[in-house]
Order: sequence, then C-alpha cells, then structure tokens
Amino acid sequence: MSTVTWRALKVGVPVSAAAGIALLATSGGRAILLDVYLLCIGAVLLLALVRATRVGAPPDRGSQLDAALASMRRAPADSGEPELVRDLELSSYSAFHLHARVRPTLRDIAAHRLRARYGVELDSEPGRARELVGTTAWEVVRPDRPPPQDRLATGPTVGELRRLADELEAI
Repeated sequence: MSTVTWRALKVGVPVSAAAGIALLATSGGRAILLDVYLLCIGAVLLLALVRATRVGAPPDRGSQLDAALASMRRAPADSGEPELVRDLELSSYSAFHLHARVRPTLRDIAAHRLRARYGVELDSEPGRARELVGTTAWEVVRPDRPPPQDRLATGPTVGELRRLADELEAI
C-alpha cells in the first residue's frame, strides 16, 4: 500500500466513522449529514489525487527564470568602502556620473546647509543661494544645470572635487 493511499485511509476512515456515529445518534438531518460526508470524502480523494500526481511528477529543477531571479536577489559583494567614496572616484572618470549620481547628494547637502544656516531655499531662491555658495560648488548644485553634452567626458579632478567639498563645508 502506497503512502498516498495510507494517508487517505487515515483521514477517510475516521470521517466515515464519525458520519456513522452521527447518523445513528441523530434522528433528523440525514440529507445534510450525507452532503457533509460526501464533501469530506470528496476532499480526501481530491487531496489523494494531488499527492499521487506530485509523486509521479519529475523532480522540480527550477526554470531559467527562477535561476535568473535568484541571481538578481543576491546582494552584490561589499567592497568595504562607502558608496559615496566609490561614486566620487567614478565621477572623476565620467562627467555624467558626477551629474547623475553625485550631484543629487551634493544638492541635498547644499540645500540643507542653506536652509539651516541662512533660511534660503536652493531651488526657490537661486539668486540668494548663488551669493552664499562658492563658484565651483554652484556650478554643480545650481538648479538649472543641464546634463553634460558629452556623457563620456572626464569629470573633475580630485583637486576640484576637494575644492567643491571645501566650498560646501563653508556654507
């Protein structure tokens, strides 16, 4: 006797016994009792069919989509250095990286310092903000700065980035 049949009998026999006892103990409601009994036996048989199908099915090896999704969920290897340090290094190689990745962080820093120390909003008061921010930093954080024409152009040197950081700290 297979495990599927044994499991079905382990559930089916007690259900049948309970239905028989309920049939003998009650005087009315035989139609409802029969409906409930047939529903329970049908559920046991359906479960037995699902289990038998699963036993006969080939082992699940996973699809290529599952493998691709699993590889995407893996965390990238941590290099140990902070993300901003890596972004600053990459921005010296690519002007577009400076514009797309580093500039939003620098704008947040400048906007916070202007708001906290002078009560000036970077976006709504660009004239006043320009007076308070250094020229090198202003060229990076100004609200109307367009992306670089040549996306593959080299970014600012490490010295220029240092000067930019000093101007932001001076706000």
